[in-house]
Amino acid sequence: MKKRLLICAALLSFAIGVTAQTFTPVSELPEAKVPYSQDPAWAAQKAPAFGWGSLDVRYDKYRVPLVSTSGVPRQVAWKGERVSFQAVVFTPTELSGAKISVSDLTSGKNTIAASNIKLGFERYVLGDCLGDGGDKGYFSPAMGGKDDFTKRDSVLVPDAIIGPEMAVIEAKTARPAWITVWVPQDAKPGTYKGTLCLSAKELAKPIELKYTVEVKNRVLPKPSQWRFHLDLWQNPFAVARYFGVRPWSDEHLELMRPFMTQLAQAGEKVVTATLMWDCWGDQTLDLFEAMVQTTRNIDGTMEYNFDIFDRWVEFMASCGITEQINCFTIAPWRERFRYYDRATDSLQILPFAYGDETYRDIWIPLLRSLADHLRTKGWFDKTYLAVDERELPVMQTVIAIAREADPEFKFALAGNYHPEIEGDLADYSLDLFGDGTYLKDANGKAVSDRRRSEGKITTFYVCCGEGHPNTFTISPLAESATLGWYALCNNYDGMLRWAYNSWNKEPLVDGRWYNLTSGDIYMIYPQGWSSLRWERFVEGIQDFEKVWILREQYASKPAKLKKLEEAISAFTHEALWPGNVEPKLHKAQMILDTF
Repeated sequence: MKKRLLICAALLSFAIGVTAQTFTPVSELPEAKVPYSQDPAWAAQKAPAFGWGSLDVRYDKYRVPLVSTSGVPRQVAWKGERVSFQAVVFTPTELSGAKISVSDLTSGKNTIAASNIKLGFERYVLGDCLGDGGDKGYFSPAMGGKDDFTKRDSVLVPDAIIGPEMAVIEAKTARPAWITVWVPQDAKPGTYKGTLCLSAKELAKPIELKYTVEVKNRVLPKPSQWRFHLDLWQNPFAVARYFGVRPWSDEHLELMRPFMTQLAQAGEKVVTATLMWDCWGDQTLDLFEAMVQTTRNIDGTMEYNFDIFDRWVEFMASCGITEQINCFTIAPWRERFRYYDRATDSLQILPFAYGDETYRDIWIPLLRSLADHLRTKGWFDKTYLAVDERELPVMQTVIAIAREADPEFKFALAGNYHPEIEGDLADYSLDLFGDGTYLKDANGKAVSDRRRSEGKITTFYVCCGEGHPNTFTISPLAESATLGWYALCNNYDGMLRWAYNSWNKEPLVDGRWYNLTSGDIYMIYPQGWSSLRWERFVEGIQDFEKVWILREQYASKPAKLKKLEEAISAFTHEALWPGNVEPKLHKAQMILDTF
């Protein structure tokens, strides 16, 4: 079997068409620069300083930050929950060999070991702005679209959370750092105190900051048990290209493990699998490749190899993502299918129209073979034939043909609300703008409640279509945390986003890409590094889980949750705009912290 895998991987490498780039360690990647005006406040700053900042602020590299150098911030956490802090170094003179470290957290005789605390300096990357009209995440050609993205106006934003050491912190700059405490599930309740320490060669002695974590006598389940249906689409091909390794080699899988384990630790439910080549066109640098190798034999029969598909699904299971497999796509954005032709020893591209004879000849035998294989592996019941943003007539056509292949297939769609096919979709993710058209049925009852009772999934998604709320590198950080509350307010089971790690050439330098606002194509960075928006996003998912636990506990005493439910009701789409998000989020979280 290993030999067959290598043959498939070799064919895949040949087919990718994207030259593997030479991997450059981040220590050798100069940080991006932008023109800036000198902040006059540096004249009053006589010595390096270290202070606590706000989780809602992206601190400007070239300005003296407004932070507290003496306060002691406090976070409230359940056992099993992650909470974050942000600190900022700011210095009028250069610091070399800078390093941050943390002590254990202690509460009397009880301890949360420092090994449960993740910390790192933040790296600045180039971002842009919102697109057309200032309320979209995409740019038309008139605003520097896909051909001119490097010419768009740029800003420098802190986003990637890298390691706890920096060779140099430049003079007259700020350098934020992010600290995340993952409270063990068996921690004892209490108020835990800890210390964050900054050292550098130029400092006579380290600078220390105090902070506290109040651990409640409540338990947040492990992420694998969370009810929030998280569906972030993975791109294994971007990892192979970025690190310059052969797709599906052992090295490729091990490079992906930190990314996919981090995704599982956020409660990811779905494996993104591609049945065909080029599901979504060139909106990503790496065209998605087929995980099922289709071959036309010399006698005209079709042969299907599932070795790569199996390797991917099994690898993701080893990372902790096991609940669902979404197979893309019976309705690609470009109407064509690629296969290997033995007679000519070449790759061939076959155009089709949805529902025509060619389409049927391609998909009915492939889907029948897929169904047989999935049943053999014991995966059929958790597999969905998934489609992204296709029109109603296309959906009706492809669903009917797929059911010819096997009437027991389940379907998933991310797109507009179509009541005509809602009952056909076991997993339906609605564009955030579609709320008003579907949340209530003709009798005023919540559609998602009825779907949940039928064992179906209803989520929402954000992408380049929405300016706010969103998770771009230039989005207000509170918006990432708000998305979990938005799901609560609108009775969704969770959320989908189309790109977990579809990196451009060098996301650690420049996040701009195509005609999409910076950061739309990824939420985490190479090396397995997190981002500010990722940490806040997980925060919102945890809030979602906590609210559902409280709802179940107080189901017979709804008055206990009155203030909390009133706060949740404020997270409507119309209300979540810059300047309005932070107070709503803070109010809701303060109420949640009282339980």
